[in-house]
Amino acid sequence: MKKYLSIDIGGTLIKYAIMDEEYHIYQEQEEPTLKEPSLFFGQLLSIIRGAKEEINGIAICLAGFINPETGVNSDFSVGENFRKYNLKETLSRLFGLPVLIENDSNCAALGELVAGAAKGCDNICMITLGTGIGGAFIQNGQLYRGSHFKAGEAGQTYVGIRAADRGIACESAGATAALVREVSNMLGQNVDGIYIFNHISDPLINKIYQDWLLKVAITVGNMAVLFDPEKLLIGGGISKQEGFIRDLRRKVYDLYPYLEEYTDISACELGNNAGKVGALHLLLRERSLPSIVNGE
Repeated sequence: MKKYLSIDIGGTLIKYAIMDEEYHIYQEQEEPTLKEPSLFFGQLLSIIRGAKEEINGIAICLAGFINPETGVNSDFSVGENFRKYNLKETLSRLFGLPVLIENDSNCAALGELVAGAAKGCDNICMITLGTGIGGAFIQNGQLYRGSHFKAGEAGQTYVGIRAADRGIACESAGATAALVREVSNMLGQNVDGIYIFNHISDPLINKIYQDWLLKVAITVGNMAVLFDPEKLLIGGGISKQEGFIRDLRRKVYDLYPYLEEYTDISACELGNNAGKVGALHLLLRERSLPSIVNGE
């Protein structure tokens, strides 16, 4: 059975694995993502060289507004290391292998559709909470990218307004990083999400959490209302917190009570492997190789 290298490039870590057409993992590793573009590119070359003799293609997912045909990343909010090199074109030329590149949230959603929490579904929406808020839509079993490869960017939506020096300012939800930052500022020390949930009964921490949760619930509810998915999946490290998923469900259904009847809100199941599975699925489909989705 042929094998492939699937790489999930995050702002903090590069996670990669050698996988086969049925998404079985043979080897997997991770390492810190280098920020300086030339060092980052050298890092990718080293990873691929280490696997080149046993792979038949390379699947990559990373943040950005990515044209999967040209490989161009037009999102200038991401680091220069994610934009400077056209990875699809350059890696294909250097290694003589097919290369697939796609947005990380899109790949994570496809991974869950192929082998995770959305298996058997046709229409799903995914929202990922981490350093930022990402999202993806799958309609009739197919990825919906939008006209400019920006579909599902939930973090760019607004959930409220507030008074500002120059009138009124719009507010977005803010991802997990915003929650951690606000609690850290309040305590005068750096904490992480695990600390916050271990101390969620603290009134000051809980107040910040509840205010943040409301904004996230509005974002989730609006996406569910607009897209009408069978399932709305929540990704990111915080999705592993059962208390958070329970709290989010309760808040969303309080705000949008009619959704409880027909829209399931669930945590993703594949964790760090979702993006790698989804990216490989796209590569296999592009290469017309076997890939099982919804029993096809």
